[in-house]
Amino acid sequence: MRRTPIVAGIALFVVAAAITFYFLRDGEEMQAINIFTAATMSESMQSRVVSPGAKEYRNTAYRFSLLYPETLTVKEYIEKGNALTITFQDAKQGEGFQLFIVPYSEPQISEERFKRDAPSGVRTGLTDMTIDGATGAAFYSENTTLGETKEIWFIRGGFLFEVTTLKPLESWLDDILLTWQFL
Repeated sequence: MRRTPIVAGIALFVVAAAITFYFLRDGEEMQAINIFTAATMSESMQSRVVSPGAKEYRNTAYRFSLLYPETLTVKEYIEKGNALTITFQDAKQGEGFQLFIVPYSEPQISEERFKRDAPSGVRTGLTDMTIDGATGAAFYSENTTLGETKEIWFIRGGFLFEVTTLKPLESWLDDILLTWQFL
Protein backbone atom coordinates (compact mmCIF):
# COMPACT_ATOMS: atom_id res chain seq x y z
CA MET A 1 0.00 0.00 0.00
CA ARG A 2 2.53 2.62 -1.10
CA ARG A 3 -0.21 4.81 -2.55
CA THR A 4 -1.25 6.19 0.85
CA PRO A 5 1.89 8.37 1.37
CA ILE A 6 1.74 9.56 -2.25
CA VAL A 7 -1.95 10.45 -2.01
CA ALA A 8 -1.36 12.18 1.35
CA GLY A 9 1.55 14.13 -0.13
CA ILE A 10 -0.54 15.24 -3.10
CA ALA A 11 -3.40 16.26 -0.78
CA LEU A 12 -1.04 18.34 1.38
CA PHE A 13 0.40 19.99 -1.74
CA VAL A 14 -3.11 20.89 -2.94
CA VAL A 15 -4.02 22.35 0.48
CA ALA A 16 -0.76 24.35 0.58
CA ALA A 17 -1.35 25.64 -2.95
CA ALA A 18 -4.92 26.64 -2.04
CA ILE A 19 -3.72 28.44 1.09
CA THR A 20 -1.06 30.27 -0.92
CA PHE A 21 -3.61 31.21 -3.60
CA TYR A 22 -6.03 32.53 -0.97
CA PHE A 23 -3.28 34.41 0.83
CA LEU A 24 -2.37 36.20 -2.38
CA ARG A 25 -5.75 37.96 -2.16
CA ASP A 26 -7.31 36.85 -5.46
CA GLY A 27 -4.58 38.12 -7.78
CA GLU A 28 -4.17 41.67 -6.50
CA GLU A 29 -0.74 43.05 -7.30
CA MET A 30 1.65 42.39 -4.48
CA GLN A 31 5.36 42.55 -4.11
CA ALA A 32 7.31 40.25 -1.81
CA ILE A 33 9.64 42.14 0.44
CA ASN A 34 12.54 41.06 2.55
CA ILE A 35 11.15 40.29 5.99
CA PHE A 36 14.45 41.09 7.63
CA THR A 37 14.35 44.72 6.45
CA ALA A 38 10.69 45.48 7.12
CA ALA A 39 10.16 43.54 10.31
CA THR A 40 13.40 43.88 12.22
CA MET A 41 13.29 45.64 15.51
CA SER A 42 15.11 48.87 16.10
CA GLU A 43 18.17 48.77 18.32
CA SER A 44 16.25 50.60 21.04
CA MET A 45 13.66 47.78 21.35
CA GLN A 46 14.51 44.65 23.27
CA SER A 47 13.47 41.23 22.08
CA ARG A 48 11.39 39.08 24.41
CA VAL A 49 12.23 35.58 25.56
CA VAL A 50 11.24 33.02 22.96
CA SER A 51 10.74 29.39 23.93
CA PRO A 52 12.41 26.56 21.97
CA GLY A 53 10.51 25.72 18.79
CA ALA A 54 9.22 29.28 18.35
CA LYS A 55 10.36 32.46 16.65
CA GLU A 56 9.38 36.07 17.15
CA TYR A 57 7.90 38.10 14.32
CA ARG A 58 8.24 41.81 15.02
CA ASN A 59 6.93 44.59 12.80
CA THR A 60 7.99 48.09 13.84
CA ALA A 61 5.92 49.82 11.14
CA TYR A 62 2.65 48.42 12.53
CA ARG A 63 4.03 48.22 16.08
CA PHE A 64 3.37 44.62 17.10
CA SER A 65 5.06 41.30 17.63
CA LEU A 66 3.93 37.71 18.01
CA LEU A 67 5.48 34.31 18.54
CA TYR A 68 4.97 31.58 15.94
CA PRO A 69 6.20 27.99 15.39
CA GLU A 70 9.68 27.93 13.85
CA THR A 71 8.42 25.49 11.20
CA LEU A 72 6.48 28.29 9.51
CA THR A 73 7.96 30.39 6.72
CA VAL A 74 7.09 34.08 6.88
CA LYS A 75 6.58 36.23 3.78
CA GLU A 76 5.36 39.80 3.43
CA TYR A 77 3.50 41.27 0.47
CA ILE A 78 2.96 44.99 0.00
CA GLU A 79 -0.45 45.74 -1.45
CA LYS A 80 -2.20 48.76 -2.90
CA GLY A 81 -3.62 51.30 -0.48
CA ASN A 82 -0.77 51.01 2.05
CA ALA A 83 -1.90 47.51 3.01
CA LEU A 84 0.30 44.57 3.94
CA THR A 85 -0.30 40.82 3.85
CA ILE A 86 1.92 38.57 5.95
CA THR A 87 1.76 34.80 5.54
CA PHE A 88 3.02 32.29 8.08
CA GLN A 89 3.05 28.89 6.35
CA ASP A 90 4.28 25.32 6.54
CA ALA A 91 3.28 23.98 3.15
CA LYS A 92 4.39 20.43 4.01
CA GLN A 93 2.10 20.23 7.04
CA GLY A 94 -0.72 22.30 5.54
CA GLU A 95 -0.53 24.70 8.46
CA GLY A 96 -0.48 28.44 8.48
CA PHE A 97 -2.29 31.70 8.80
CA GLN A 98 -2.50 35.04 7.08
CA LEU A 99 -2.44 38.51 8.56
CA PHE A 100 -3.84 41.33 6.43
CA ILE A 101 -3.30 44.89 7.69
CA VAL A 102 -4.92 47.94 6.08
CA PRO A 103 -5.30 51.58 7.19
CA TYR A 104 -8.74 52.02 8.75
CA SER A 105 -10.11 55.14 10.42
CA GLU A 106 -13.48 53.88 11.66
CA PRO A 107 -13.98 52.85 15.31
CA GLN A 108 -15.83 49.67 14.25
CA ILE A 109 -15.68 47.37 11.26
CA SER A 110 -18.39 48.37 8.82
CA GLU A 111 -20.60 45.97 6.92
CA GLU A 112 -19.15 47.42 3.70
CA ARG A 113 -15.59 46.58 4.82
CA PHE A 114 -16.66 43.09 5.84
CA LYS A 115 -18.26 42.41 2.45
CA ARG A 116 -15.20 43.81 0.68
CA ASP A 117 -12.76 41.55 2.53
CA ALA A 118 -15.01 38.48 2.96
CA PRO A 119 -16.82 38.16 -0.37
CA SER A 120 -18.68 35.02 0.73
CA GLY A 121 -20.66 37.18 3.15
CA VAL A 122 -20.54 34.34 5.68
CA ARG A 123 -19.96 35.35 9.29
CA THR A 124 -21.16 32.83 11.85
CA GLY A 125 -20.35 32.22 15.50
CA LEU A 126 -19.51 35.88 16.00
CA THR A 127 -17.87 36.53 19.37
CA ASP A 128 -16.14 39.54 20.88
CA MET A 129 -12.51 39.16 21.85
CA THR A 130 -9.51 41.20 22.89
CA ILE A 131 -5.98 41.01 21.47
CA ASP A 132 -3.51 42.76 23.81
CA GLY A 133 -6.08 45.41 24.69
CA ALA A 134 -7.54 45.83 21.17
CA THR A 135 -11.22 44.90 20.96
CA GLY A 136 -12.16 42.75 18.01
CA ALA A 137 -14.35 39.97 16.74
CA ALA A 138 -13.81 36.30 15.97
CA PHE A 139 -16.02 34.44 13.54
CA TYR A 140 -16.21 31.62 11.03
CA SER A 141 -16.41 32.29 7.34
CA GLU A 142 -16.17 30.37 4.07
CA ASN A 143 -13.90 30.49 1.07
CA THR A 144 -14.61 28.67 -2.19
CA THR A 145 -11.00 27.47 -2.37
CA LEU A 146 -10.20 26.78 1.29
CA GLY A 147 -13.56 25.87 2.76
CA GLU A 148 -14.36 26.96 6.32
CA THR A 149 -12.08 29.52 7.92
CA LYS A 150 -11.62 31.06 11.35
CA GLU A 151 -11.10 34.82 11.26
CA ILE A 152 -10.20 37.35 13.91
CA TRP A 153 -10.48 41.05 13.04
CA PHE A 154 -9.55 43.99 15.26
CA ILE A 155 -8.71 47.68 14.98
CA ARG A 156 -5.71 49.32 16.60
CA GLY A 157 -3.75 52.51 15.92
CA GLY A 158 -5.60 53.40 12.72
CA PHE A 159 -5.26 49.92 11.18
CA LEU A 160 -7.59 47.00 10.64
CA PHE A 161 -5.91 43.66 11.38
CA GLU A 162 -7.51 40.57 9.80
CA VAL A 163 -6.15 37.17 10.83
CA THR A 164 -7.33 34.12 8.86
CA THR A 165 -6.68 30.39 9.10
CA LEU A 166 -8.44 27.13 8.25
CA LYS A 167 -11.18 26.25 10.74
CA PRO A 168 -9.45 23.01 11.86
CA LEU A 169 -6.46 25.13 12.96
CA GLU A 170 -8.46 27.55 15.12
CA SER A 171 -7.12 26.43 18.53
CA TRP A 172 -3.58 26.47 17.12
CA LEU A 173 -4.13 30.07 15.95
CA ASP A 174 -5.71 31.07 19.27
CA ASP A 175 -2.49 29.97 21.01
CA ILE A 176 -0.40 32.11 18.65
CA LEU A 177 -2.63 35.15 19.19
CA LEU A 178 -2.16 34.86 22.95
CA THR A 179 1.48 35.87 22.30
CA TRP A 180 0.47 39.05 20.41
CA GLN A 181 1.94 42.25 21.84
CA PHE A 182 1.55 45.81 20.65
CA LEU A 183 4.78 47.77 20.88
